[in-house]
Amino acid sequence: MTWYDLTHPFESGMPVPDWPGEKRQEFELVTYRVSVNSGTQNNLHMNLHCGTHVDAPSHYAKNGRSIDQMPFDYLVGHTIIIDVKKQALSRVELEDVKRYDDSIRGKKMVFLRTGWETHWKTKKYESEYPFLAPELGEYFVEKKVHAIGLDTPGPDAPIRSGQRKGDPLHIKLLSNDVMIIENLANLERLVGKDVFVYAYPLIIKGATGSPLRVIATDEM
Repeated sequence: MTWYDLTHPFESGMPVPDWPGEKRQEFELVTYRVSVNSGTQNNLHMNLHCGTHVDAPSHYAKNGRSIDQMPFDYLVGHTIIIDVKKQALSRVELEDVKRYDDSIRGKKMVFLRTGWETHWKTKKYESEYPFLAPELGEYFVEKKVHAIGLDTPGPDAPIRSGQRKGDPLHIKLLSNDVMIIENLANLERLVGKDVFVYAYPLIIKGATGSPLRVIATDEM
């Protein structure tokens, strides 16, 4: 059986939420030695919406479920990776996705490969990524998928781009329990394949999201 890790490492210098006017939420891992024994410990400071992570419905949906309220196997199942490669600040249109209708039908999750992960750890990655047309929100709701996955920071346009018109995709998807997995890695080798994905969030009471370890296999 062949396994594929679709997760970026969590480490200092990785992209973090780019919200103008808000304090930057840098990833920080502090190592120290415990004074009462010989063990080494770590303290971790991070925003739950950085790195490879999932948005829970409560991130945008009024009365939406928090991450600990979602079924443990919600993000486990047959998944299709589709190629919608785009340039900076380009829009993934409904037509780009609908041509994969037959492959998407019956899948638990759909991962969209834009190719943007090549800009990981750059300012460009955070503020110039491709984004989805609003119509795709309704499309994925109609397909009854549990989640969509992206190799970008999110489905709506970057805030600094001037093209952001609210948060239509976050709102539409999360209000219908279609979760959003952001900052995926290593999708290129799996484009066009039907794979089985295991993605388990942490059980964090009341949280609007969680880091993920996303693993796929093409042998089922």
